[in-house]
Amino acid sequence: MTLNNDRGFSLIEVLVVTVIVGVLSGIAISQYASYKASGVDAKVAGAVRQIATGQEAYYSSHLSYASDADEIDGIVVDDVLIEVSAGNTGDLETSFRVQASHPDATRSYVWVSDPAPGESHLSEV
Repeated sequence: MTLNNDRGFSLIEVLVVTVIVGVLSGIAISQYASYKASGVDAKVAGAVRQIATGQEAYYSSHLSYASDADEIDGIVVDDVLIEVSAGNTGDLETSFRVQASHPDATRSYVWVSDPAPGESHLSEV
């Protein structure tokens, strides 16, 4: 009398499951990277808005805009790269321009305090 022990999975079944898991994880990883990049983009846009608000507060007490983000009190931009320059007037006494970027971001943002008519203060570069 022989016992036939057919427990377990065949090689084909294991390979099919492995392929399905691989495909699903490939989709999940690409979506994760996309969500992470959009989160960093939002961080950069938020930093630009924060600097712009800080510039207006700085102007109210110094009657000119700060030439560097470090001069503005209470500003924390972490690892976002900030560049402050004169706005459309060409003079930091009357206008400013903030450009921000991040190595992991897919976009850079610019805030101009005196945009041309019809243009937005915040624009994507």
